[in-house]
Amino acid sequence: MSLRFSILGPVQVRRDGRKIPLGSPKQRVLLTVLLLEANRTVSLERLVDAVWDADPPRSAVANLRTYANRLRDVLGAPERLVARPPGYLLDVGPGELDLTEFTEAVRRGREALSCGDPATALRRLSAALSLWRGAPAEDVPRSAALGPRLDALEEQRALALETLAEARIALGEHAEVIVELREILGGHATRERLWGHLMLALYRTGDAAAALAAYAQARAVLRGELGVEPGPELASLYQAILQRDPTLGEPAHLAEPSPAAPAAPRAARTARLVPAPPTEAPSLSALPVPPPRFLGRDGELKDLVARITAPAPPGTSVAVHGPAGTGKSALAIHAAHLAADAFPGGTLYVDLRSCAGLGAFETLTRLLAALGVPAYEDVPASESEAVQRFIAATTGRRLLVLLDNVTEERQVRPLLDASRECRVLITSRRVLAALDHIEHVPLGPLEHSAAAELLIRLRGRKGSRVQSEHAGWVAELCDHLPLALYIAGKRLAVRQEWSPAAFATMLADERHRLDLLTYGDLSIRGALRPDYEALLRGEVASDGNAVALLHRLGTGKITECDRAAAAWLLGCDPYTASAALGRLADIRLIEPSGEGLYRINGLTRLFALEMARTSAAG
Repeated sequence: MSLRFSILGPVQVRRDGRKIPLGSPKQRVLLTVLLLEANRTVSLERLVDAVWDADPPRSAVANLRTYANRLRDVLGAPERLVARPPGYLLDVGPGELDLTEFTEAVRRGREALSCGDPATALRRLSAALSLWRGAPAEDVPRSAALGPRLDALEEQRALALETLAEARIALGEHAEVIVELREILGGHATRERLWGHLMLALYRTGDAAAALAAYAQARAVLRGELGVEPGPELASLYQAILQRDPTLGEPAHLAEPSPAAPAAPRAARTARLVPAPPTEAPSLSALPVPPPRFLGRDGELKDLVARITAPAPPGTSVAVHGPAGTGKSALAIHAAHLAADAFPGGTLYVDLRSCAGLGAFETLTRLLAALGVPAYEDVPASESEAVQRFIAATTGRRLLVLLDNVTEERQVRPLLDASRECRVLITSRRVLAALDHIEHVPLGPLEHSAAAELLIRLRGRKGSRVQSEHAGWVAELCDHLPLALYIAGKRLAVRQEWSPAAFATMLADERHRLDLLTYGDLSIRGALRPDYEALLRGEVASDGNAVALLHRLGTGKITECDRAAAAWLLGCDPYTASAALGRLADIRLIEPSGEGLYRINGLTRLFALEMARTSAAG
């Protein structure tokens, strides 16, 4: 006898291919909860909370036993539904539950896309989404305990749709995906990543005006429904479209080369790295708008403003460094705004995330373009020429230059030498120790009270002392990282039916924590991925061992590690283990926690576990 369970739509069970009746609504609720926790024991207390929304009867536990016995009869396989203290367990085999198949297919689709295989990603993601027949468990009454779990499934579906659109765009299916994206946005209008995909697809079909109009529509929706402006990635895409940035063109694997074309001269090739000029003269006050709620960093903000405005020898710079998600950019942008009066020459801002891996020449050309020097068709032919032009353009002007998301010293070294009358503020994950004349400012997670307060403020609703305690629990599960807290707070603000207690319970399930800490174009995965991909490129001799060690920390659920433990995990000598630990610490995937001891936070460990499973599956 075969059984097939389905909850991605109306709850169904098929026995030998035939749909069987499942009984009363409460009986279907019981089955739904057990399927959501397939092959794990669910306590009687949690089952009672899910089946009875409020004020369960005194006979609730006895009623549960009755429903369980009836389900055993309906399934025709009593051994599947096991009474196991402190509750019940439903035994579900491989290939028997649509939710399990969906989750695995999405994971494999994301893996294929990250490995540069959008065709395979499209096939796997399409197969995953074809399993959906409607809203999850749409025929089952939603209780306060069950509702958030089903909402989390809807979120997973939306994330899969976003990734599917990304795969189709990567394959050049721009015209085809536009209609689908507009239809999806009809039900997910506040998802910034979908708006970004739509803008890019429209732009690549040659309709820049429609792409800009889509941004205006997205901005109106976000302001009207959430009271927020578009995030930095969507805003940057809008600016790139305005400037017809050549990097928005077709991916390299889709471009059609012209073998007969002669090689372009150096100046022309370089010009492609610089966005086309705006129709108006560029503004020197081009700082992004700071986040409206900036809490928990009062001391750090005051100190940073004091550092960048204090008298200092020419060429002295300030660098804020810290792991992913600690809010370095937000802190630096706030400080730059507060310090603006001290720099009458204006401020310059460049986000180097978009050109990671490029050198100082590209950094300088972006700054020169912002200064209006040179004209777009007159790009300097060499780095030394760009340095001289920057010196000439800034002589006699006290400027503040904010270089955000610097990845390595070579991106900024010549610029620092050229900044004789400028003050340079840098943000980076690594400590840029090879640079001279730098004041290093470390930044870590928030204090617990500040993290909980940030979450409560972002949620925007006052709660009881108990709710505040649950906000503290959420803050701990977010590792007190501002990015994770911002995402959690925004999700709680949008999901009015989610209490901090319910959301904390959802986050406590490690299988879904990274999925839940995704909001629009912001995600913990997206923040950590550049560090991991730096290891995969193998630019440093110890990178291979560092990847292996990171995977073992994830799969072993290890939170702290020293040289001896690393050597045991890798099966190598202590010196090789030290090099791997040092490499992970350099790129901030682990942090020192004592003499010779390193700590990996919970979110990074979960990311490491995902990457280890992806690597094993590949």
